[in-house]
Amino acid sequence: MLGTWINAVAGVGALLWARRPLGTKNQPPGSGRFRWGAAGLAALIGATGIANAFPTEMSGAIRYLGIALVGLVLGNLTGRILGFQRGLDAWGRNLSRHLPSPTGKPAGVPGALSIGALLALNPLLIPSAIQDGLEHRWFGLALKAALDAVALQAWIRSLSPIRWSLSLLMLAVVLLWQTCWTAGAGALAGWLHTRGVSEALMTTCSLLILCSAPAIAGVRRAALANLLPTLVWIPVLTHWLRGG
Repeated sequence: MLGTWINAVAGVGALLWARRPLGTKNQPPGSGRFRWGAAGLAALIGATGIANAFPTEMSGAIRYLGIALVGLVLGNLTGRILGFQRGLDAWGRNLSRHLPSPTGKPAGVPGALSIGALLALNPLLIPSAIQDGLEHRWFGLALKAALDAVALQAWIRSLSPIRWSLSLLMLAVVLLWQTCWTAGAGALAGWLHTRGVSEALMTTCSLLILCSAPAIAGVRRAALANLLPTLVWIPVLTHWLRGG
């Protein structure tokens, strides 16, 4: 749960920072440079996780790559059939109707909940939270905490003045959703380990974190929600090929 605590501290810090007068020494980070830096870190975190689990022998490496590729294709196909990305896009459009604006509707509870829900759609949240719950690997959530902090600071500055209660409500929505995934993964860690699929699930999470890098950089709008079934397919394929 260390990653969630980091996220909470970073979020509160961003809320405090956003209330300071915006001077020359208190400017938010450049959007373009920050996004590219965050994307580079996401790629590094994902690639490192994959490399750490990569088998040294040739036969194991070929099987490893084959399972990853087939699982990714099947996951994307499953997500498309189930309409994960379409549903997520529709939900995002519905949430955007409740968003407050500096010149329009005030930042009430529906607006704060909508902002929090949109922040919870960060593509790093689910795979990083699972990694934190399974093996206390918190690097992905630490990166997500930085992204959340910048987003929260931008929202608070654009909607100032805004009440503390609403600011904390935005952050609470994200942390609650994140905690559910982390706690759930932690509760299932023993069961997944006895079936020999915990390492495969960790690898899948690293793969999804790596795939999120282009979206974080803003260079392409990938249908990342459609890849979520990969979290099921790769462990299932691994378990099946090992003889169940």
